Amino acid sequence: MLKLEVFEAAPADEDPLLDAEAAEKLRESAYEQGYGAGWQDALAQLRDEDALRQSAALEALQAISFTYNEAHATLEASFMSLTRTLLETLVPEVLRLSLPGLVLESLQQAASRDTRVPLHLYCAPQVRATLEQVVAAVPGLEVQLLDEPSYSEAQVSLRLDDQQNNIDLDSVLAQLQAAFSRQLDLKARKGA
Repeated sequence: MLKLEVFEAAPADEDPLLDAEAAEKLRESAYEQGYGAGWQDALAQLRDEDALRQSAALEALQAISFTYNEAHATLEASFMSLTRTLLETLVPEVLRLSLPGLVLESLQQAASRDTRVPLHLYCAPQVRATLEQVVAAVPGLEVQLLDEPSYSEAQVSLRLDDQQNNIDLDSVLAQLQAAFSRQLDLKARKGA
């Protein structure tokens, strides 16, 4: 006769593999291990997130620093360009236009001294007509207006006896331009 294998559950009267106390300890141990593993996973995730935040913050700071340096360099280059343009175009015109006012001020000072000696005013031929109007605005002062072809439109000389007062706005402009050039040279040396 042929014997077949039996797949039935063990009879209830046999000893179970684990008793209730051992099963409870096994369950508690599994719970503690799972609980600990959960905390370890959470801490690892927090460390990873913190590292990502730190990395993102460092990248942002580098971008801000780079942007600041770029902006500063652009602003400085624009300022230098503006200053150069001012010194080449606007300042010479302003100085030329301020010459009549400076001459008027000098003539008024001479008139306040109540001098009877004629004052000699040397100027470039191009500004003679303008300065004639200035001289006419100061009554009671004898002024001889004399052309000096070597003078520019920004230079005059007032002579009274042995005293001489030179107004040389070209020199003022040259000093401003020299100071600007020195600043550019200093910046170029620092950048090199």
